[in-house]
Amino acid sequence: MTQGTNEKSTAPVHRKPLAGAFRRVRVSSETIQLLVLAVILFVFFSIIVEKFLTVRSITSMGFQMPELGVLTLAMMISIYTGGINLSVNATSNLAAVLAGFFMVKFIPKDAAGAVVTLYLAVAFLIAIAVGWLCGMVNGLLIGYVGVPPILATLATMTLFTGISTGLTGGATVTGFPTQLSVIGAQTILGIPIPFLIFVGFTILTYILLDRTSFGFKARLLGSNPVAAEFSGIDNRAILMGAYMYSGILSAVTGLLIMGRTMSAAYEYGTTTYVLLTILICVLANVNPGMGRVIDVFIAVVILQILSTGFQMALSGVRGSTFFKDFAWGILLILVFVANYFIRGRRAQSS
Repeated sequence: MTQGTNEKSTAPVHRKPLAGAFRRVRVSSETIQLLVLAVILFVFFSIIVEKFLTVRSITSMGFQMPELGVLTLAMMISIYTGGINLSVNATSNLAAVLAGFFMVKFIPKDAAGAVVTLYLAVAFLIAIAVGWLCGMVNGLLIGYVGVPPILATLATMTLFTGISTGLTGGATVTGFPTQLSVIGAQTILGIPIPFLIFVGFTILTYILLDRTSFGFKARLLGSNPVAAEFSGIDNRAILMGAYMYSGILSAVTGLLIMGRTMSAAYEYGTTTYVLLTILICVLANVNPGMGRVIDVFIAVVILQILSTGFQMALSGVRGSTFFKDFAWGILLILVFVANYFIRGRRAQSS
C-alpha cells in the first residue's frame, strides 16, 4: 500500500504547454470595456449605414486612422511622464513643410526613379530630424529650465506654427514626386501602408514603455517625480528622451499626411488634432505614470469608427460636421462619468 502511494507521488505530472503562457496574459478591465465599445459601435453603424461594412469603407478608415493614431502616441508619452505636449500638431506640420521644401527645391524634374527614391529618403530624414529638434526644445524647456509642460509646449506650438507660416507665406506646398504617395495612399496585400506604419509604431512604443528601463523610469517619474529623483533617476534626461520621441512621432505623422494629401501646410489639423489626441488619451485612461498602448490603439479605432459612421450616416445633412464634434464631446463626458463611477466602486471594494 505504501509502495503504491510512493509510485503515485513520483509519477510525472503532464501539463498543457500553453497553460502557463495563457496565465501570463492579463487583459485589463479597461481594455475589455474599450473592445466592447468598439464592437458595439461597429455593429451599430453596420446596421444603420448601408455602405459602412464594405471593403472600401474599412480600407478608407485604414488610411485615415494612422495620422491621428501616431500623433496620439506622441501625446501619450508626454502625458505618461506627467506632462502634456500641445505642440505635436505644429511639429508635424513644420516637419512636413521643411521636408516638402527640400523635395520641391532639390529633386530634378527629370530624375530617374532610383534617384527620386534617394531624395525621398533624405527628405524623410530631414522631417525626422526636425521632429527630434522640436522635441529637444520642449525637453530643454521642461526638463532643464523648469517651465511647466502646458506653458512650454503652448509657446513652442506658437513658435513652430509661426515658422511654418513664415516659410510658406500661408500657402500650401505642393509639387511632390508621385513616389511619395507610397507611404500615404498605397496598400500591401490590401492593407493600407499607413496602417502598417501605425501598427509598427504602436508595437515600438509598447516595447519602449513596457519592456525597457526607460519605460520603468518614465512610469515612476509620471506617478511620483520626487520618489523618482530620490531613487537615482535622472528626471531631466527621461523628460528629454520622452519629448524627443514625441517629436519624432509627430514628424512621422507629418510624413503620413503629406503622403496622403500630396501637400504640406502650416494649418493642417490645427483646429482639431490636438484636442482629439487628448480625447483619445482620456478615453484610453492615460494618466501620469499610467496607461496602456493597446488601449490607445483601440481608442483610436473607436474614434475613427465614430467619425466615419457619422460622416456616412449624415451625408448630405446640413450641419453634420458640427454634430460629429458634438458626438465627440458627449463621448468625452460619458468617459468622465464612467471613470468616476468605476473609481468609486473600486474605492468601496478596497
